[in-house]
Amino acid sequence: MKIFSLFVYTLFAVGVAPLSATEPDEGMQILKRVDALRNPLVNFSLDLELTNYRKTDSDVWRLRVSGQGKDKSLVEFLAPGTEKGKYLLMLREGMWAYVPDTSKPIRISPLQRLMGEASNGDVARTNYNTDYVVDSMADGDDDGKPAIVLDLKAKDAELSYSHVKLWVARDSNEPLKAEYYVSSGKLLKRLFFREMGTMAGRRVVTKVEILDVVHPDRRTVMTFSNLQAKQLPDKMFQPGYLGKW
Repeated sequence: MKIFSLFVYTLFAVGVAPLSATEPDEGMQILKRVDALRNPLVNFSLDLELTNYRKTDSDVWRLRVSGQGKDKSLVEFLAPGTEKGKYLLMLREGMWAYVPDTSKPIRISPLQRLMGEASNGDVARTNYNTDYVVDSMADGDDDGKPAIVLDLKAKDAELSYSHVKLWVARDSNEPLKAEYYVSSGKLLKRLFFREMGTMAGRRVVTKVEILDVVHPDRRTVMTFSNLQAKQLPDKMFQPGYLGKW
């Protein structure tokens, strides 16, 4: 059964200066602050609404994302009705999809498209600091706003994106935008952090927009809500247990 399809984008390059001896630590500290704004809780659940826009059409999916530690994520599909009952599980070593009435979970790639311009990994993995190191760092700007540009390299060759460029506001260290590349150097997507808000008593990212640079009429908006601390049983993050609760 074909559930997901692969998506491809084009390259957009930005130069950055080499790191000085003191900048790697500074860059990683900035990255940690960015992650705290994206998800400040170790064990959590949150609601996610994905709105996909194509030309004059749009559709909406609703999901619940649960995380445990830095590298375990479980996504439950709530709507539309045709998707209800499906799950995605992402662990450090891979990702699995569960579809009702199938005998076992299917191992899939985090690069496979979930909906619109949002890949499986977009909704299931949220931590830069776990997966990347700061390779270089430079001054920059985003629409005239002073920024720091971090060039991130993957710690693990098996990760979906080997290279990420991240623009961070210089005054607040709030994320502004990011570009995700695969090992060939091709840009797969461009992501914009559109809104900040307060959830669980913390300042966090509440809205993200993902643009298709190949098809400008396509975009996906991800809206986050109801973030709360929540500890799920360890068995909920085991591939063989998917769909058995």
